[in-house]
Amino acid sequence: MAKRMSKTLAAEIAERCLAVTNPANRTLALKAALLRHGFAARVPEGDELAERAALAEWLLATYSPRE
Repeated sequence: MAKRMSKTLAAEIAERCLAVTNPANRTLALKAALLRHGFAARVPEGDELAERAALAEWLLATYSPRE
C-alpha cells in the first residue's frame, strides 16, 4: 500500500516551501520536505510553486490521489 499525504501535511509543506524567497531554492526545499516525510521527490511542472493553494492541491493530487 502506497503512503498517502494528508491535507494538513500538504498545507504545511506548501507553506514552508513558499516561505523560501528564491524560486530555485523552493524546488530544493520541496524535494527535501518530501524525502523527509517518506515521499518520492517530484517537482511540479507548472506554476504550482508560485501559490500555496496550488502547491497544496498538486501535492494532494500527486501523493494522495482519489480513487
